[in-house]
Amino acid sequence: MFKYISGVPRIPGPAGPFDRRVHAIVAAISAAIGVVTLLLVVAGEAGAQAAPQWAPLAPAMAAGSAPLDSIARLAIARNLAVRQSRESQRQSALAVKQAGGLFFPTLAVDARYSEMHGAIDLGDVINPAYAALNQLIGRPQFPTNIHQTLPYKQETKLRSTLPLFNGLAFVNLSAARAMRDLRGAELGAAKRRLDADARVAYLSYARAVRAVDIFDAALVVVTENQRVAERLVGAGAATGDAVYRARATVADVQQQRAESARLRDAALGALNLLLDRDTDTPVPMLSDSLLPELRPLTLDEALMAAQRREERAQVVAGAAAVRAQGRAATASFLPIVAVAADYGVQGAEYHFDRNHDAAMASVVLQWNLFNGGQDVVARQVAASARRAIDLRAAETDRLIALDVRTAFDAVSVARQGLVAATARAEASRRAFQMVDRRFTEGLTSHLEWADARSQLTASELNLVMSRYALVARGVDLERAAALRAIP
Repeated sequence: MFKYISGVPRIPGPAGPFDRRVHAIVAAISAAIGVVTLLLVVAGEAGAQAAPQWAPLAPAMAAGSAPLDSIARLAIARNLAVRQSRESQRQSALAVKQAGGLFFPTLAVDARYSEMHGAIDLGDVINPAYAALNQLIGRPQFPTNIHQTLPYKQETKLRSTLPLFNGLAFVNLSAARAMRDLRGAELGAAKRRLDADARVAYLSYARAVRAVDIFDAALVVVTENQRVAERLVGAGAATGDAVYRARATVADVQQQRAESARLRDAALGALNLLLDRDTDTPVPMLSDSLLPELRPLTLDEALMAAQRREERAQVVAGAAAVRAQGRAATASFLPIVAVAADYGVQGAEYHFDRNHDAAMASVVLQWNLFNGGQDVVARQVAASARRAIDLRAAETDRLIALDVRTAFDAVSVARQGLVAATARAEASRRAFQMVDRRFTEGLTSHLEWADARSQLTASELNLVMSRYALVARGVDLERAAALRAIP
């Protein structure tokens, strides 16, 4: 009767002297593997219970409530690209306020003081006439020392302008609002992509960590197997090729472990890049039991949900901008009417009193009657842009539908793959137990044992890859179908 600890058989009692040595070696291997496994489990639990080094994620990871969501929220808050998009959206919102300011009156100070030479002096015309009048009446009633140049030497005034009708102002406001909506939709699309990318990046990192753990556990087993093979060859119970095969197996596992560690570090760097952190900043690990479950969803439901994609809002905003472009071309045929009021002082010197002040009110009309046919061409360009945006809308609908279908099919395939990987891992585990039992009894070769162990390691690794791949495909489907509400 056999009892198993960590998949390695423990044999109750030997029958002969040689068997005692073999069984003692196997028992030692079993005990060592059991101790190492226990230490790994305890270390994993202690690492999960210890306070993580990454404070922003600690509450959500410890609570176990949507820990992947906490990663996505932190990425959205810190990612540099999203922050740039957010600033662009704020700029467009301020541009709307700026465009609305065109409907309000303006007030400005206009001052000028000039030193002139050769300017027209009204005194050269008036002074001789006044001198002749003084001679006729026989007394100096009219001044003959008038000096007044045109333009005036100084002119200082306050000017206020109020637009009465300006079609371009309305068009400019509509265009600014369309641009604000477009930037908002772009920000939403960027946040949705980052939400999925951050969660997938974490899953890639966690998958690589699990792979390293698998190879670490396999390395313990194959190292102990090499030691057993060396003991058996030393006792004359096996040939030298068993040692070489055992060493080759150890080297192969070490190589695969090193490659997995490299992928783990690269995945950690990519995740921290999305989170705007140092490349080697540690990330708390998520237990496999906390991986999110995929919600049941049909393809029609996914296609219907995809109507909320931000890309559609971008097309709508783009269409509004194109309509504003067309109205701008039409508004160029309309007049611009405004009223202006001026009040100030003017003359040769500064005198601030009622005898030297001046006031003027004006109604200003500007009407572009002909500018070489540019306005007609602008209307044609706007019509072409409307046709282009209609084509873009149709293309966007098809791209979104294709994206949803591709993601939905990927989830279906990943779900089937997980079922197959689970069955493969279970079969490989049972097969290794049987081969390992025969090997300890001397009924099979080391080559068969090494092959069974390799199959078990590969199946365990494939199971981990399949499990995380399914979750990652689910994240991509959530992005494609816009199933998540992005903060």
